Amino acid sequence: MVDNRGEWNSLVEDSGGPVFALWEWAEACELYGHQWSCLGAWRGDELVAGIPLVHMRSRAFDDQLVSMPFSEHGSVVSRDDDEATWALLDRVREVADRLGVDFVSLRGRDLGDPPGYQRRNRFLTFRIPVGDGPDAVWDGLSSSRRGHVRQARENDLELAEADSLADLREYFDLYVESVRGHGSPPHAFEFYERLWRGLGDRMRVLLARKDGRLVNGIIDFPFGDRVFHWGSVADYEYRDLDGGSLLLWEGLEWSAENGYETYDLGRTREGSGVYSFKKSFGGEKVWYNDYHYFPDGEVTLPNPDDGKYDRFKQVWRRLPMPVVRTLGPPIRGKISL
Repeated sequence: MVDNRGEWNSLVEDSGGPVFALWEWAEACELYGHQWSCLGAWRGDELVAGIPLVHMRSRAFDDQLVSMPFSEHGSVVSRDDDEATWALLDRVREVADRLGVDFVSLRGRDLGDPPGYQRRNRFLTFRIPVGDGPDAVWDGLSSSRRGHVRQARENDLELAEADSLADLREYFDLYVESVRGHGSPPHAFEFYERLWRGLGDRMRVLLARKDGRLVNGIIDFPFGDRVFHWGSVADYEYRDLDGGSLLLWEGLEWSAENGYETYDLGRTREGSGVYSFKKSFGGEKVWYNDYHYFPDGEVTLPNPDDGKYDRFKQVWRRLPMPVVRTLGPPIRGKISL
């Protein structure tokens, strides 16, 4: 086990990420009572590979080992040491067997064909090259999306980057309303606060206001040579202002101007409305490679689009906001997606 934050984060940084593998992300997951550890492999005194793991216990959503929860990335981080990587994957299976979990989920990285694991491609992203500058990125947008961005610029939206907990709270309040509209329980504000305090300048919260009212917000994580797009919220009543298009363009433009190579648009499902929106920003369509190990036989993996959750979503959309804020986090904290 790795018990040194600096040693672990140096490995993650030297391996190119992802940001979700950092020590601070696991500490944020700890808010929900989850136990976590970082398995490591050394050569001499050098940590050459590792896997961050969070143990999530839930009767409703299975008992699982996840790398990493609430994100599409995790899995092995390595200084190009294949032998250490495979040894760690064997070690994960041993831990899963000992804990008696229903399954292991290692997300976002192609690991080949390790024994005992099943590869699944359930989610995808669009990775937009930004290293050639803003003009090249702009040319990569579809003509219709460029039109949406131009129109949004004419709507007198006030754009700003959050620089205080009050700004983060404003984003969070809109987030709670947004996810309730989708029939989903929200995270606790403390989860966002832990990320904000722990990640520092590795977390950017971009806000769009109209006449002082927040109408759109996004969260990006700049890390290594990539920027990871993670959260997007919107006030449905102001959807015609197209603040979401403008904020995403601002995130792309900032990434291009600040020396990053890639902007990762984050997890989505093929064919969804969000998929069509993200596709219009250009970039390469890339499937996430997720690996699963089932100690006692295959089980059904969590799927938010499963029809069995439809009734729950219908009820959740009608709940008063105080109830959503109180009941939501204990539920959301058990859902690894």
